[in-house]
Amino acid sequence: MGYIRGFVHGAVAGTLIGLWVAPQSGERTRAQLRAFGKAARDGIDTAQRTAKHVAPVVGGAASLAREQIERRRHHEEPEVTFRTTPENGHR
Repeated sequence: MGYIRGFVHGAVAGTLIGLWVAPQSGERTRAQLRAFGKAARDGIDTAQRTAKHVAPVVGGAASLAREQIERRRHHEEPEVTFRTTPENGHR
């Protein structure tokens, strides 16, 4: 609990000091923060819309790949595994 409290206090103090020594007015800084927040939200919205369109394609490709792997497993020769035994000097 002490770590979290210290982290929050440090974040608040850092923000206040940063705003106090900022090379521009608070009004301009707030405008920049609003613009950054809007751009971030717009970017997230775009990413979500893109993911909705891409997800079915990726899912279909994954299904095809899985089917091909399963077909190869059933049609190829079984894998040979080597067992180590005390007779051949390995454990």
